[in-house]
Amino acid sequence: MRHLLRVDDLDRAALEALLERSLQIAQDWEARAMPRVLQGRRIGLIAELPGWRNPTAVKLGAAEMGAICVDTGVMLEGGEAVGDLAGYLGNWCDLMAVRTPRLSRLAAFAEAAAFPVLNLRTNDNHPCEILGDLAFVLSRKGHLDGLKVVVAAPNGNIVQSWLEAARVVPISVTQWCPVEQGVGPDALPPGCDVTQSEAALLEADVIVTDCWSSTAGRKVAGFSVTGAILERCRPDVYFIPCPPVTRGEEVDAAAMAHASCVATQAKAYLMHVQNAAMVEALT
Repeated sequence: MRHLLRVDDLDRAALEALLERSLQIAQDWEARAMPRVLQGRRIGLIAELPGWRNPTAVKLGAAEMGAICVDTGVMLEGGEAVGDLAGYLGNWCDLMAVRTPRLSRLAAFAEAAAFPVLNLRTNDNHPCEILGDLAFVLSRKGHLDGLKVVVAAPNGNIVQSWLEAARVVPISVTQWCPVEQGVGPDALPPGCDVTQSEAALLEADVIVTDCWSSTAGRKVAGFSVTGAILERCRPDVYFIPCPPVTRGEEVDAAAMAHASCVATQAKAYLMHVQNAAMVEALT
């Protein structure tokens, strides 16, 4: 694996291998027996966007596998050309893990880089978040074939990376949202759709949420995943809200307390899949 900027940078075999590696890493992590496979490696971190989970997971994972990880303070959206930044960082770093606003800017940086680049989040997509959720589901179900995912979210980075995944593995993704916040039909992979019907949630294997956009007032009437809705869903559904979660907006308190809510357990796999990506890129 060279770079991981989008889920669909991977073909099916590579994606499945990455997820399988993450499951093994999860076992090693729980046993406190992480292999030192990145001993001597130097990882740089660019964190231009808010959020602590991805960067913390990279730092902890790198350290456990023998690497060092440092905050570089670099900004891809600053005044320096991304090609220049890639050259300077290449003097010191074996891999860069990056949170930056624009995927296009990150892609230009990766194109100029002599080292692998791992996308920790852009405003356009969020591949590691979705790969982590897929790894969790794989750990529970043993397969992903035919998985029905409903994403209660605007057209943002979470739904976009779920659609990236649907181009690689045989899952279907339905976006549940108001018409004006839906993904355009030309951007939907085969088998994926947009709906305003609550009925889509009732047959889902996985339900994901993201925060509603500020232009929608952060709350969209009729499109909150509630405990009452989850009571009507399949008994084996996995409810995985994307953090940070705001009760009273995309979810209610009853949904977060529902037996189907596996947010804490699922998000553990964010670290494991990022660790797997670093190992794939550097070994």
